Amino acid sequence: MSWTLKPLTDRVVRQREAYRDTQPEVCIARYRILTEFYMSHPELNGILRRAKAMREIFEKIPVRIDDDEVIVGAQSAKYRAGALYPENCVTFIKDEIGSGTIATRDIDPYLISDEDRQYINETIDYWLKGESTHAKTQAYYPEEYAAHDFNGVTMIGRMTISDTPVGHFVTGYDKAIRVGFKAIKEEAERKQAEILAQGMPGDTNSQYNFYRAVAIACDGMITLTKRYAALAREKLAVEKDPKRKKELELMVETLSWTMENPARNFIEALQCLYMYQTCLCLEANMHGITFGRVDQYLGDFLERDLQSGAITEDYAQELMDLFYLKVAEMNKPWSNGATQSAPGYTSGQMMAMGGVDKDGNDASNKVTYMMLQCMARLVLHDPPQSLRIHKNTPPELWEAAIETTKICGGIPTFENDDVIIAALMKRGLTLEDARNYSPIGCVEPGGNGNDWPACGGTGSMSYINLPNALLLAINDGRLPMPLFSPRGGTTSTEQVGSATGRLYEMDSFEQVKEAYHKQVEYFVRWHVMVNNNAEYVTRELLPLPVVSATMGGCMEKGKDVMYGGAKYNGSGVPGIGIGNVADSLFMIKHLCFDTKKCTTRELYDALLNNWQGYEDLQQYIKSSNLHYGNAHPEADQLAAWASEKFAEVVTSCTGPRGRYTAAMFPVTANVMFGMMTGATPDGRSAGTPLADGISPVQQMDKNGPTAVVRSVATIDQSLFANGTLLNMKFSPSCLSGKDGVEKLSQLIQTYFELGGMELQINVISAEILKDAQKNPENYKNLVVRVAGFSAYFVELHITGQNDLISRTVLEM
Repeated sequence: MSWTLKPLTDRVVRQREAYRDTQPEVCIARYRILTEFYMSHPELNGILRRAKAMREIFEKIPVRIDDDEVIVGAQSAKYRAGALYPENCVTFIKDEIGSGTIATRDIDPYLISDEDRQYINETIDYWLKGESTHAKTQAYYPEEYAAHDFNGVTMIGRMTISDTPVGHFVTGYDKAIRVGFKAIKEEAERKQAEILAQGMPGDTNSQYNFYRAVAIACDGMITLTKRYAALAREKLAVEKDPKRKKELELMVETLSWTMENPARNFIEALQCLYMYQTCLCLEANMHGITFGRVDQYLGDFLERDLQSGAITEDYAQELMDLFYLKVAEMNKPWSNGATQSAPGYTSGQMMAMGGVDKDGNDASNKVTYMMLQCMARLVLHDPPQSLRIHKNTPPELWEAAIETTKICGGIPTFENDDVIIAALMKRGLTLEDARNYSPIGCVEPGGNGNDWPACGGTGSMSYINLPNALLLAINDGRLPMPLFSPRGGTTSTEQVGSATGRLYEMDSFEQVKEAYHKQVEYFVRWHVMVNNNAEYVTRELLPLPVVSATMGGCMEKGKDVMYGGAKYNGSGVPGIGIGNVADSLFMIKHLCFDTKKCTTRELYDALLNNWQGYEDLQQYIKSSNLHYGNAHPEADQLAAWASEKFAEVVTSCTGPRGRYTAAMFPVTANVMFGMMTGATPDGRSAGTPLADGISPVQQMDKNGPTAVVRSVATIDQSLFANGTLLNMKFSPSCLSGKDGVEKLSQLIQTYFELGGMELQINVISAEILKDAQKNPENYKNLVVRVAGFSAYFVELHITGQNDLISRTVLEM
């Protein structure tokens, strides 16, 4: 086999050990600077406040250069510490960080000093009482929705709205690298002058202030980079080691030039890429801030430097390793609830590689392979990686990617250029822009550097629980099990959905389908209305001039991304549990209307009793292979029908900036939402995980991997421009050797030819996972694919571990 792993250098080994051995902490440096700036400037609001606050952060945030670093930048004063963003949700900062319980929670704990907790507790009320999006959106909350709080389908409530920001985007990294922020600042100042010369007619005052804010933000980012240059110069003055001295000299030169000016070489481009990411994270809460097509940004710089002899391939690989470890170092403290959906200190800083260029030709280059080397050798779960696949993807790239995913669970994911490009063009992207797409955050396709797709809505309001919509459909709009909510729990007697009748009152299967469709439509429209209201409030509070400085469309329009400045705009709504819906609909039809194995009343009673007293019926359902994922035509067609109806209603909705797009991915919300979903007609018991993404229900796919891909491909995935996710788990033995690589690549190609959009793979046995659960000390570096992200298995919550163990292990 031609794919071989290169050795790690000593300092890369040291950096990786530090990464795995360092307990994450909370750093309040950003919190303190922002709090004191906001308190000192009550006269400011809107984009000017944000720009000046960002400049204040860039001028004052502590800078550090560790001994082994070459690529530098940080959003915290301590290694592997996370910054705080009180301008978003503050309840968890007060409840978990202020109290110190974040240090003792059982998933993703963070250390924090007593002194820092004291400062937070002394100042948090400033944010709680009005200066956070969480507080502001409470005031604008649609009271008409209050009766539907925590209905089990939308999972939106007054106390969870906007507790995370609008996010998930790829801004103009290539512009930052190739143009530089001095030129962007000068362009903004020219446009300001033009508006003034015209007498600021009409509404051009908003454009004037936008350009003013961009200029301020650019100035701050340049200042931050030069602060790092000054620190490197100080370290150079006292350095004794000749090799490190030479490296520090290069760092001084690089940091004195890059960010301000266009990159001249590979090192400057790489440093600019990371420094801009640092600035974006300091501004925008690290919520799925995606790098995009890293190999396309860096590939030509590397080729020129290699040809000129300015750099060796080995040193370039070491720099890439160090860059990856710097990205992995960054993380963000979440609330305990949010962490249940995205555990493992994951940050969503997705990187894409491969795919086609603007002319449709293969775009892979040396950096593509270096990126795979980084993940396979470093065994990192973060940053997430995606490989864009097309008909002319080189065989050697297939091999490198599959070998990497065998070592590092689910990294990279495989993305189908043909389906995704077509889906994005349906959304309105030009062919050239669609060809330049990048998966965002988890698996959400979007334009690269010109799109504000808000894949996750406001962040806290992302998902639709489709199985609960079905339960409401057959229980007259009432939930069969209580859900926790701030108003004391939603009981089965409360009307939260449309009055669609009960299953035993329905005379035909068509009535069941109609009731389900009605509930989905009802809740998607409520979801959109509340989301739109939150975005209306949030855009005034959290404009993003650092993002907008390079986002295609913003400088042309004179408009921030939060107001629709990007060339392309939209919002995403993901559905969860389509596999459960397909199987449940089929079983209602099969059991009650076709075979008459039970009456609608008997099935209804079985569900309300969580199968107690109906165990034989439950066992019949679960033991059969009449399920989605087994190439069963009728079950598969119901999956296609239900997904199409979901996409249809989502894409009929519009927001403040553009049209909504549909998705089918869960992060790990399928586990959390499963805890809040009653027994379903597919044989699933109350409280157990839902199916993830568009995958079949756990352990119900019994006819092998080809049956799975045939079933899943019946869903028209071009309807889901916001992304789909298919998880598959294979036994290591069936993918060993060159033959295993070829078999897996052929399976993926077959799925993509059938219309599949995305596929991610775990190559591991259930036995290994069970052993890792019992003996975590032996599996510290075991990376597994969870959903739209990977994680170290030992850092997952027990419920997430059990969900992974329960997935079918496939053989080929």
